[in-house]
Amino acid sequence: MVLSVTHPAQMDGAIPGFRFLWAMYVRGYDATRHCQPGLRGRRVDTFHSRTARCGVPVLLDQVHRFPFVYICGVATGPLHLRGERNLHLPLRYDPGAVAGTTTYNDFTFTITNASLVIVPRLPRGWRDLPDTQTQCRNFQFAVAAFGAPDPAHTR
Repeated sequence: MVLSVTHPAQMDGAIPGFRFLWAMYVRGYDATRHCQPGLRGRRVDTFHSRTARCGVPVLLDQVHRFPFVYICGVATGPLHLRGERNLHLPLRYDPGAVAGTTTYNDFTFTITNASLVIVPRLPRGWRDLPDTQTQCRNFQFAVAAFGAPDPAHTR
């Protein structure tokens, strides 16, 4: 898989507009946690808040060891706008396919040899878990990708 980030007015450089930005190879999850700490795997060292660059392709070459890659960006700005501005790209290796999206601030993320993983939203109060967990897109991805956790392992 190859990740490329482009922008109509910025040829290269840091990717602004995200408080946190990262990619992670994922092989499982810890159902007692949410956000990045709940995902089990390995962060992509060449694509996180300090290293992510527009115009610099990133080779995601560990897909043979991990079934998924998750790209996430926590937007800057007012808290009430972050939910719609945050970036969530859960991906699966898929030779010949192309996946991607354009962010709220016009950065286009394109990933070759990848397809998007469909992540249904969980209802509030799902399994009596707090909304901070069930409404987290990382947690929702983990449930969609790896199945619902054993209720005994969610507290």
